Amino acid sequence: MRGAVMPLLSIASWLGVIQAVPGALVGEGTARTFGMASVLGTLTVLVYRLGVWRQEMENTKHNVGAEVKAHRDESAANFARIERRLEGIARRMQVLERGRSSAG
Repeated sequence: MRGAVMPLLSIASWLGVIQAVPGALVGEGTARTFGMASVLGTLTVLVYRLGVWRQEMENTKHNVGAEVKAHRDESAANFARIERRLEGIARRMQVLERGRSSAG
């Protein structure tokens, strides 16, 4: 619904602006005036949609950045946990080797 209403509103707005400007289209026909209002209305809608698309891209960029940061933080925590576990295993192996070499 919104997709059909906005072009009509912008065309009607431009038609009103064109008609309100004194001497803007003196001697021009109604069809030409409506045509100019249609072109200006279409351009207005395209600029608006470009702005909406740009805002969506900014939001997507922000969301992706936040997700990457969260993943990086989670990965760093997991790698630190794995590192601690490997250090524990290495210490146990050293203790076992010392015990084995002192016993033998």
